[in-house]
Amino acid sequence: QVEEKNRQIEQKQNELDAAVSEKSTMETEMKQQRESLLRQKESAVRWARMEEKRDAVRLAQEQNRREKTILEQEKAQLQRDLEEQQRKNTALRRQVQSIRQNVRPTNEHQVQELEERLATSTAATEEIRKMLRENEEVRSIPSRDILLTDQKLGKGSYGEVRIAYWQGCPVAVKMLYEAL
Repeated sequence: QVEEKNRQIEQKQNELDAAVSEKSTMETEMKQQRESLLRQKESAVRWARMEEKRDAVRLAQEQNRREKTILEQEKAQLQRDLEEQQRKNTALRRQVQSIRQNVRPTNEHQVQELEERLATSTAATEEIRKMLRENEEVRSIPSRDILLTDQKLGKGSYGEVRIAYWQGCPVAVKMLYEAL
C-alpha cells in the first residue's frame, strides 16, 4: 500500500511538474506575443507619425507652389507696369525734345512741368525695378539670424504667424505646429 501511495504521489508530482512546465511555456509564449504586439504597435505609431509628416510636407509644398504662383503673377504684373512706365517715359522725353526744339520764352513753364513729370516718371520706373529685384531675391534665412517674439499675428491649421526681427527689421515668421 505504501508503494502504491508513493507511486500515486510520484504520478501527481510528474503531473504537477508537467503542468508547471506547460504554464512556464505558456507564460513565455504570452510574453513573446506581448512583446511582438508592442513592437507592432510602436511600428504602427511610427508609421502613422511618418504619414502625418508626409502629409504636412505635401501640404507645405502645395502652399509653396501656390505662393510661388502668386509671386510669379506679381512679378509679371510688375514687369508689365515697368514696360508701361518705360513707354510713358519715352513719350514724355519726346514731348520735352519737341518742346525744346520749338520753345519760346513763354513755353518755358511748360518745359519745366514736363521735365518734372519726366523726373517723377523716372523715379517710379526705378521703384518698380527695385520691386522686381526684391521679388527675385527671395531666399532662406537661417533661424539663428531671427529674433522671435511672442506676438502672434494669426494662426491657421498648419501653424501660426508671429512677429520677429531680422537684422533689426520687423518680419513675419510662420511657425509650423510640432505635430506636422
